[in-house]
Amino acid sequence: MENRGRPKEQEAIPWQIFTQEMFEVPSKPELGSRSVWYYDRSKNDKGPWKTEHYEAKGTKQNKIKIDKKPYGKIPVVLVFKTSNRSNAKIKMKVWRNTNIDYIASADKLPGVPQSAVILECGVGQSCIDSYKLKYNL
Repeated sequence: MENRGRPKEQEAIPWQIFTQEMFEVPSKPELGSRSVWYYDRSKNDKGPWKTEHYEAKGTKQNKIKIDKKPYGKIPVVLVFKTSNRSNAKIKMKVWRNTNIDYIASADKLPGVPQSAVILECGVGQSCIDSYKLKYNL
C-alpha cells in the first residue's frame, strides 16, 4: 500500500541533559548574581534536578542572630565523645542558663574540646536521665 499525502517530518527529540544559566543583570553579568540550573530527564522529567546560586561579588550574607534566653529552670544536655576514636571517652555536659539554639550553633563551648564529636543534644531532666542510662554515665 502506498503512503498518500504529505510525507511525515522528522520528530524533534527533546534534549536529555542540558544546563541553563541566568544572570540578574544580563547586559553586565559581572555586576549581579548568577544562577545555574541543571536538567537531566533521566533524574527528573519535570524540571531541574540541581540549582546553584552564586551571589554578586562583594555581597555578604546577614549573620543569624540567636536568642540566648534560657528556658527558665529547664537544663540543656549535650553528650559528646572527646575525639573521633573508637575508644574515646563519652562525656555529658549540662547547661542550666543557656538556649539549645546557641549550643547547637556555637563555634566554641566551654568544657567541650574542639575535637569533640557530638552524639546527642536535648532539653529537660528526662533527657539527662535517659542519656545516663543509654551511655552508662
